[in-house]
Amino acid sequence: MTAATTAVQTGRAPLGSRIVSAIAPHGWSGLGVLWLGILLLAFVLPANGVTSAFLKGSAATAFGAIKDALLLGLFILVIVTGRIRRVPVPIVVIVLMIVSLGLVSGAWTSSLTQAAYGWRNDFLPFLALIVTPAVLDRRHVPILATVFVVVAQIAAITTIVTWSQGLKWLFTLGVFPVPEGEPFPSSLFVAGSIVPRGFSPYTAPNESAAVATMMLAVLWTRPRWPLWLKAGLTVLPLVAIYLTQSRSGYIGLALLAAALVSWAIFRSRPEMTWAFLTIVAAAGVAGITLYLFIDKVVSHIADPSLIGHSDSLLENIPFLVTHPFGYGLGMVGPRALNYSSDAILVESFFLLLAIESGILVMLLFGVLLVYLFQGGVRARTLDGFLPAAVIAASIVSFTVLPTLQEGPVAYTLWILCGMGVVAARAGGPSRPVARRALSRAGGLSTATAAVPTAAPTDAAETGGATLDSAPPSRRRRELAGASGEGHDGRRGSRRGLRGPGDDSA
Repeated sequence: MTAATTAVQTGRAPLGSRIVSAIAPHGWSGLGVLWLGILLLAFVLPANGVTSAFLKGSAATAFGAIKDALLLGLFILVIVTGRIRRVPVPIVVIVLMIVSLGLVSGAWTSSLTQAAYGWRNDFLPFLALIVTPAVLDRRHVPILATVFVVVAQIAAITTIVTWSQGLKWLFTLGVFPVPEGEPFPSSLFVAGSIVPRGFSPYTAPNESAAVATMMLAVLWTRPRWPLWLKAGLTVLPLVAIYLTQSRSGYIGLALLAAALVSWAIFRSRPEMTWAFLTIVAAAGVAGITLYLFIDKVVSHIADPSLIGHSDSLLENIPFLVTHPFGYGLGMVGPRALNYSSDAILVESFFLLLAIESGILVMLLFGVLLVYLFQGGVRARTLDGFLPAAVIAASIVSFTVLPTLQEGPVAYTLWILCGMGVVAARAGGPSRPVARRALSRAGGLSTATAAVPTAAPTDAAETGGATLDSAPPSRRRRELAGASGEGHDGRRGSRRGLRGPGDDSA
């Protein structure tokens, strides 16, 4: 008896077939390998800051552009192959409007190069929210999540090791001595301290804290990972966030914990969730208000950083009135200093979008966040809750800081939200499967009248046909999958035929 025959009789394909199917579920000729581009980004993003610092000139620029070229290439393929139909229409419409209006605001920028640089930093990452759910299948989500968690552990170790070197690490990176004419990197220090904050492998402490908090959201939304494993893998990112001394990171941790608790409440008492979220939202608004205006209330103990946040907000809000359609692409935020010494420095990504490209873009950004958050709250599976968890973990950071102007942070946010969209899509409503279809597929008992199974995610994944109308061989693949997993990531067995609502932590 051959290995293949044994695999068929036991309902599982050989290991090699399962691996190939996981990599290219639609076949190599069907461009099922596009998801490997997202997998590559998971490794490239954390290395962007440190690698670019060690490389010089065009080499550093080329490495930083890898993620952008990869995303643009994937986006073009998504359009050409029609995979964009797999993405929820509201996401496609809102993202394309944001990206297009960003391009329009380039008309107010005198330098084409500066406008292109601004669009690359502020608007290009939004396309990851279209590309990710377009190229990912349900089986890819746990693979990517595991990779992100592993990479987060490596990044946390890097933060701890480099922080222990203190000022020596800043000399190694070339930050010190500060070149003549360049501003002192005050963001790397807390006022009154000569010990640098933790930040590597990212470019700055707040960005490092934001990504680490989002990685914790990925970890704690793994539905089948045991509690002891999650707790153990939480230690290093928590230490890294503490070393960044990022207050937005600390608040993000608190909101992430509140969001996860709200999910647990929703599972047991749905009617209590909105009351809980209302309390959390009120506390968040109150905390942010105090965070921004504490220098106006208790100025005798004000931190210079808090004063800077407050002054930035108060000084730049008038630009919304004088330039309601945008001040100019690439002319706002710290990245704009690469081209102009009189750039508008603003301490909020919301305000950055509004000043740079108009109030409408800022409103669309807010609508996108609300849509993703609601989709996460309504998801039937814990990994489908990921968009809500990630937004809760990072919203304070990009509300009071321009952290999303850094590519690694923005890419991470939108890729994770896209993964959550895929997981929620696969965990949609159940539907009965005919007894005869189950009998032909796996020889299940005819005593079962109907067994719920996950509905196909969309026509693009099922070829436009339902399970019952497919040929017998196709039905077997849909139920068990060539890799031994169905579309919802479970093994092809009786246990795998449970409803998606049963897949919880």
